[in-house]
Amino acid sequence: MLEQRLSLDITLSNIQVIELFFRFCAVGQLGLLIAYLVKKYPSLPLAQITLITCLISYILLTAPIEDHHYGNLRNILLLGTDLTPFAVLWFTLSKLEKNFTLRQQPIWLLIPTALWLLILSYVFLVLHGRSVIHDVNHAVGIMVLLSVIYLCLSEYMDDLDNNRRNTRLLMVIFCCFYMVGLVSFEFIYQDIRDTSAFGLTNAFIIFLLVNVIASKRISPKSALTNTEMALKQSLKPQGVTRNNKETVESKQLIALNKLMHDGVFLQQGLTIGKLSALLKLPPHQLRQLINQQLGFSNFSHYLNSYRIPWVCEQLQDVSKKQLPILTLALEAGYGSIAPFNRAFKATTGQTPKQYRDQF
Repeated sequence: MLEQRLSLDITLSNIQVIELFFRFCAVGQLGLLIAYLVKKYPSLPLAQITLITCLISYILLTAPIEDHHYGNLRNILLLGTDLTPFAVLWFTLSKLEKNFTLRQQPIWLLIPTALWLLILSYVFLVLHGRSVIHDVNHAVGIMVLLSVIYLCLSEYMDDLDNNRRNTRLLMVIFCCFYMVGLVSFEFIYQDIRDTSAFGLTNAFIIFLLVNVIASKRISPKSALTNTEMALKQSLKPQGVTRNNKETVESKQLIALNKLMHDGVFLQQGLTIGKLSALLKLPPHQLRQLINQQLGFSNFSHYLNSYRIPWVCEQLQDVSKKQLPILTLALEAGYGSIAPFNRAFKATTGQTPKQYRDQF
């Protein structure tokens, strides 16, 4: 009995004790964040809760404690840790796509994903992670994180929602400099990964990241209800300041509309930066103007609202019947035929040829 008790004793160095302090602080902050999200939102933000839970699993699993001290809890923490890349992808999609739900995703994607998650559950909960699938999942995790980076960067320049742009940037930084690095250590730098210095550095970085995220989410400003925000706004002096702002925005909108009606949208390679330079307006203000005043969340969609109607007029012109559709696409500002065809069908429900054949 005495030998059994002594075998459970855990000896830690000073560095490891400090590491545990940072880890437990981070876990506590994440636990408070979950409680805050559950209380604040009527509908549970499951993607966020799942990601936070996976992060907690990773923080606890990689603590400077030998595996046998965890008991059966280790299998659960190991599963949560290996599911983190999938949780990151789910969280990213929920942030980037409005009204995103898993039910709306194609069956061909959901079924293989569900089967893979079941396999992982068996590997970690039953086989204790002792399977080649464990290593395979590390490679899958890297691919999933790379897909997150692609999703965040693919429409970064076109995104007109400044908050969503910030989310894209933060997720890229998170995936590039942290998670991909950690997964890489599993394959390349295992000797460094097992050192106390690496553990303490990793724990401190986790603590800082969690502190920033939790402080931002659980802040007096973010905790205000809609009623409190409305009351706070009503107490601010309005009058001349609001009128001046509305006047400036009206002038900017008039200038923007004039520029577009003059045909600037026909320029190839037109970007938000080039358009803002023509208007002598900072890019972030132009994004806000198009997003809040005109209701567009994507710059390409805004351009398509001018380009597609212009092409439709050309297709209706009988005298231009022999003009190749590619020529019209290039004249409308598109760099190639593929994005033009996608935009045209998304807008009209027809291909350009089908549309032209009506006239």
